[in-house]
Amino acid sequence: MALTAPQPAPSSTHAAAPKGLTRDEVMTAGEVAELLHLPVSTVYYLARRGEIPACRLGRTWRFLRPRLEERLGS
Repeated sequence: MALTAPQPAPSSTHAAAPKGLTRDEVMTAGEVAELLHLPVSTVYYLARRGEIPACRLGRTWRFLRPRLEERLGS
């Protein structure tokens, strides 16, 4: 049986790991449609044209609330 050296414990002086996305920040097209009071088909249309920030994952689209709020605020 091979022994491995113990790993050092994480130190509090290291930078904190970046915060991951929460479920509230990642939105579906339906959720965006409700938020913007638009039909879902319009949300898809705007996403395809790049008029609202979106990421396509396979056949689904996902939207990040902070990016949407940033775009709508400007």
